[in-house]
Amino acid sequence: MPEQNTETIANLFVEEFICRFGLPQQLHTDQGGQFQSKLFSELCSRMHIDKTKTTAFHPQSDGLVERFNRTIEDILSKYIIQNQRDWDDHLQLALLAYRSSVHESTGQTPNMMMMGREVQLPVDLIYGPPPKAEQETDDNPENEHIKHLLTRMWKIHDKARNHMMGASNRQKRYYDHKIQSRQYKIGDIVWLHTKTRKKGRSPKLQTNWEGPYHVIGVLSDLVYKIQNNPKAVPKIVHHDRLKPFYGGNRMVDRNL
Repeated sequence: MPEQNTETIANLFVEEFICRFGLPQQLHTDQGGQFQSKLFSELCSRMHIDKTKTTAFHPQSDGLVERFNRTIEDILSKYIIQNQRDWDDHLQLALLAYRSSVHESTGQTPNMMMMGREVQLPVDLIYGPPPKAEQETDDNPENEHIKHLLTRMWKIHDKARNHMMGASNRQKRYYDHKIQSRQYKIGDIVWLHTKTRKKGRSPKLQTNWEGPYHVIGVLSDLVYKIQNNPKAVPKIVHHDRLKPFYGGNRMVDRNL
């Protein structure tokens, strides 16, 4: 982060954590002034987050974070032997290595514990993914957590696939109905949708329909040949770029 003032930390907490993972029930911090400020306390209070803190001069109260920081520092030290000022440029790669490494205490990687799967690493593109380990049969909490996570994710993904299939079918029915209700024939007059930017006009404010055009050929239910005057070069366009023109047989450009 560019600076460790209260406002910056509060914004990062909301944008980088809450927006990704939702509201935590409890937040445990050290006694840094940024975390004990009125602004940060009010933020936690309004979001009903139980704010706790470590005891003074007793880092063991924050043991997991302290151990994590030492591990990341050790990884970074391997990258920044020559130049110790660019450590932040290597931070994300160090975190990738940490999340992809099996932890002795859990027997799993953080990726597996959090997402229920391993991420593909650059080394996997060279040597291929590692062989799958045999399923553990013991009843330790970590393995039970993985089994529960995988089962839950499978159910959620299956439900999402069914919803997506239903949505796709609804969209297809709507699109087919739209096509059938707007069939054009030779002689019909239509507007043509275009994204051509008019010189001197704001692209966000200009009207993107030009014409009208005459339909002079029907190549299929979706493709038409149109022309805005007898001397102009005909255009072959998709059905989605057309809409009916109402108002008489006049050749005008709505962008003029």
